[in-house]
Amino acid sequence: MPRRRLLVSAYGCEPGKGSEQGVGWNWVLQLARLGDIVVLTRANNRKVIEAQLPAELEGRVRFLYYDLPNWLRVFKRRERGLYIYYLFWQWGAYRLARREVARQPVDYAIHLTFGSVWLPTFLHRLPAPFIWGPVGGGEAVPWPLIRTLPPRARVLQYVRYLLMATFAVNPLVSGPARKARVILARTRDTARILPARHADKVRVVLETAAADAWFERFAHVRAKQANGPLQVIYTGRLVAFKNLDMAIQAVANARRHGVALHFTIVGDGALQPQLQQLAAEEGISDAVTFTGRLTQLELFDRLARSDIYLFPSLREGGPWSLMEAMASGLPSICVDTSGMSVIADDACARMVAPGTPKAMIAAFTDALRALAADADLRAEMGVNARRRLERDFRWDRKGDFMAQLFAELEKTAP
Repeated sequence: MPRRRLLVSAYGCEPGKGSEQGVGWNWVLQLARLGDIVVLTRANNRKVIEAQLPAELEGRVRFLYYDLPNWLRVFKRRERGLYIYYLFWQWGAYRLARREVARQPVDYAIHLTFGSVWLPTFLHRLPAPFIWGPVGGGEAVPWPLIRTLPPRARVLQYVRYLLMATFAVNPLVSGPARKARVILARTRDTARILPARHADKVRVVLETAAADAWFERFAHVRAKQANGPLQVIYTGRLVAFKNLDMAIQAVANARRHGVALHFTIVGDGALQPQLQQLAAEEGISDAVTFTGRLTQLELFDRLARSDIYLFPSLREGGPWSLMEAMASGLPSICVDTSGMSVIADDACARMVAPGTPKAMIAAFTDALRALAADADLRAEMGVNARRRLERDFRWDRKGDFMAQLFAELEKTAP
């Protein structure tokens, strides 16, 4: 069989980065194992891409660089204008892709990065089997907990639920869903919002994965903590849906039960003053440290010196922060929803069911107390976390997944 020819749209695609840029770059590297690729991406990524493209992929990956005219880039500099800029970019990239496919047909057209069903794509209009994703958008704060958010965050969650309820009549998403040969949903939450008539073409696969460098960085056996409080750590933004108020209250409750804990919060965000005030009200200001944003090396050093990873977020796609903690060999406490329920399991994490705030704070507290009381359990769960990540969530597993998917599609091709 001749080598597959793939056309990939990757708005974000840049080596050495996290977030969407890292997703696009690493998926491209994995897809290059499976065929010859033409990648549509932004022109401002060109220099770093061409400097770091592995030599063995030259001739197998070709980049088509596209950017909008300068007068349209003003939208990109405004938070609310990014959607408009992205819409125009996708339309221009589609027109470029259409000319490319007319010149030489492709076996599959794949839409990657900025993976949300609510952001537009036009690749499904090409004369080629269309693979949409991985896409998210169905990850939302559980309905009963929306009222715990500040007003603006509450409105955003209600809008998200409205979008999910009207999916079938939204032309920007119903068209790609209808034309897709396969829809890659990053979590089961997103899979559930897709109309039932598309269920047979949905596969669940996270867009994110663990970097090999993480395992190398945490290769050594974790040292046991000496005397002093156990070190609990959170990493991520300080925004409403991350639910750090419950985490602070749970740490305070555990300390009232005689558990010696110190809580380190790594990251920055608008809610830091409120969270510091809450720690003061709970009487644990001396037991909570806010570090602000750290470099990755500083972050990894903090993880290596910690005992428990507390991640109370109410919704996520594929959180790299949780995977970094698992790679470091930490047992986790997280909410059993969205990306957390894909990445973690009961063998490596205490999974807290979404419920009332009172019930969830109690569950976080119980989990902290149980892990604090049993060093062997912490060690066992940490080993399980790292093993699970290495087995199921390395980048090469994405390539394996896509190889199996292509084999299925080609077996059932008309």
